Amino acid sequence: MANLRRTLLTVLPKVPLSRLCGLVTSLPLPRGLRAGFFRWFARRYGAALDDIDGDLRDFRSLQAFFRRPLRQGARPLGDADLVWPCDGRIVTAGHVQAGRIPQVKGHDYDLADLLGDADLARDLAHGHQATIYLAPGDYHRVHSPFAGEVLSVRAIPGTLFPVNPPAVRCIDRLFVRNSRHVFHCRTSAGEPAAVVMVGAYNVGGTRVTVAHGPVDKGQELGQFGFGSTVVVVLGEGAPAFAPVAPEHRVRMGADAT
Repeated sequence: MANLRRTLLTVLPKVPLSRLCGLVTSLPLPRGLRAGFFRWFARRYGAALDDIDGDLRDFRSLQAFFRRPLRQGARPLGDADLVWPCDGRIVTAGHVQAGRIPQVKGHDYDLADLLGDADLARDLAHGHQATIYLAPGDYHRVHSPFAGEVLSVRAIPGTLFPVNPPAVRCIDRLFVRNSRHVFHCRTSAGEPAAVVMVGAYNVGGTRVTVAHGPVDKGQELGQFGFGSTVVVVLGEGAPAFAPVAPEHRVRMGADAT
């Protein structure tokens, strides 16, 4: 079954289909139908409607609903120096091993390939990482897990494999093959760090909110359409993510150490 899934996902014209999906989900919906449609979507995919800032009828399209903002106080910030950057489920979390990150048990990939920057990868080679999968029903904005500075953002082109658990288990080096945005950061204490927003099949584009400059802990960095994956890597000496198991659910802003 895994081999068949791998073959089908490899030959599928993922990028054109994802672009088409992005266009379709950006089409305006009749105002009178929006609330009912979004409530159906929330039931189907487990989206929390009580977290939303605004009236459901004000989201003009499904794409706008995916990028929905949170109401004030929906995600209170924890007291630790390191918080979770998004809602989602843990794929892996722990030490970076000799410059490599585990994708799933028995499969890993090179940090330099993920970041597209050999110098930054060397700075982070002995640090810690957390990889978080955002499902379609999750809150789709990504926030800084620490106070610090965004030094630069690099867009790395690639394909758009799905990033759901079955695809992650069968597609080798998936996260370094998909298109992604790499935020090269520095914490307020001076340690190197990176936040990577990995694109995925049917993701209707990634928006960068902060391309350069200082950021507060919990400040928005970017937005996804649909679900996708975030990888945070912190250099040696920086606060480390708690050793949480795969599938553990995390919420943006909660203490991560």
